Amino acid sequence: MRREVIERYPEARFWVAHNKTVPLETLRVLANDRDSRVRSMVASKRKLTPDLLTMVAADLDESVRLAVAHHKSVPKDVLKQLRTDTWEEVRYVARNRLR
Repeated sequence: MRREVIERYPEARFWVAHNKTVPLETLRVLANDRDSRVRSMVASKRKLTPDLLTMVAADLDESVRLAVAHHKSVPKDVLKQLRTDTWEEVRYVARNRLR
């Protein structure tokens, strides 16, 4: 159903990602969305699996990587990777979370 929504109504992708009941399969699709706001929303979802967090941690957009650095369940190896991020804010959050 949600996959249909994002295909038929692309302008609704952000709100689909925002939905609390969005399935992981849909989040996997939205994690590759062209809109960084959608990807950032995906990165902030509590239900993300370690593999999805690892994937979005490599996003080109710094706001997405920052959302990963702040994520409650981000794996330590991803935080270690983000310690050397190109954006100082991401590095700062990752280093503090590892302490």
